Amino acid sequence: MYPLRLMGLLLTALLFSCQPPATESTDSAVETDSENTQDDQIVIGSIDTIDSAILGEERDLWVYLPRSTENGNNDQVYPVVYLLDGNGHFRSVTGMIYQLSTTNGNMTVPEMIVVGIPNTDRMRDLTPTHTEGTSGGGTAFLDFIENEVIPHVEENYPASQYRTFIGHSLGGLMAIEALITRPEVFNNYVAIDPSLWWDDQSVLRRAEAALKERNFTGESLFVSVANTMRPGITYETVRDDTNEQTTHIRSILQFAEAAESDPSSGLNFAWKYYDDDSHGSVPLISEYDAFRFLFPWHDPNRRLMSFVNPDVPDDADAITGFINDHFNTLSQNFGYSVVPPMNWVNRIARTMRFNDRPNSALAVSQLNLSNYPASPVTHEALGDYYIWQSDEESARIHYQHALDRGADFDLEEKLNPPEEDQ
Repeated sequence: MYPLRLMGLLLTALLFSCQPPATESTDSAVETDSENTQDDQIVIGSIDTIDSAILGEERDLWVYLPRSTENGNNDQVYPVVYLLDGNGHFRSVTGMIYQLSTTNGNMTVPEMIVVGIPNTDRMRDLTPTHTEGTSGGGTAFLDFIENEVIPHVEENYPASQYRTFIGHSLGGLMAIEALITRPEVFNNYVAIDPSLWWDDQSVLRRAEAALKERNFTGESLFVSVANTMRPGITYETVRDDTNEQTTHIRSILQFAEAAESDPSSGLNFAWKYYDDDSHGSVPLISEYDAFRFLFPWHDPNRRLMSFVNPDVPDDADAITGFINDHFNTLSQNFGYSVVPPMNWVNRIARTMRFNDRPNSALAVSQLNLSNYPASPVTHEALGDYYIWQSDEESARIHYQHALDRGADFDLEEKLNPPEEDQ
């Protein structure tokens, strides 16, 4: 058996990290878990369309919106992932972001909008120079994204100007092309096993020169390298190989090692080699590692564990200060104000109550009220706190505020809950 104190910490960890996703309802402070379903189907996105003057054709956009957009909070905006080969990677990327930002109380990455861009002529759009056929339309394609897709998304969706650009293979080539030709467009670039062999390594050479000559402070790039080597060649020996079959991996390694060896460019850079993954299987694991690299500053949940340590005092100022400092850091990184999510704060307040920390529970609930003064949820949560403290008069005041703001519950039942619910 676990000691009682350790058991309390373990249960607290579960409260922080293993709760279902919350829907911030105006009806009740109780969190629910519901899927976005339509006609017995699970819907993960919608298809939008742009009539592109730059490309001279109609283009589809596959759009995923975070579930919290359903709450009607028109002031909240979200970072955006612009995803090349959208029809191939949309499901995995949206599912991963959902898992890492919402499920089980995760805040590993932010909730994000995903804009998948399917292909009409992949060779044309994802190659920056012409070698054969329709290749060489990459500049126009990036113009399309910068001047048509991004403005359309930011006008029609709750999209912020914090942007991540993800591409695989030729898409990865275009991610690096975008970094060196228009670094101001995106904050983050993810190049998954990029085709830097293209056109006698023309992008590779320009990228190496750009890293030496320009400053990329504020930009982040994650590069992944799949195992595309033929039998008999190893990671240790491939750099000395001259067979054209290894040009793909040698080109990526050359770029990665050049970027890593000279930090003077200011680029926030990381790369990883995946010995057990092929060119086709590497996107999924690369996307996960890329998100972990790009957002190391986003998750506060592990730090919050320290505030329920039985050996630490019940310090209301400490926990509210931590929450405010953390979201100030998020605001600085994103370039716009990020307010602590209402139901996430309610979850912390309940955890403080579970661990018999009344000062912290009250302070956190009041912080929520200051951020969401018009919400019935915050008043109902404060009513629950005062019932826990046997202060029926204060509880009645906040419950009535909640009812006046649209909550739906029986006041007398709230004021006289079963003993186990208090």
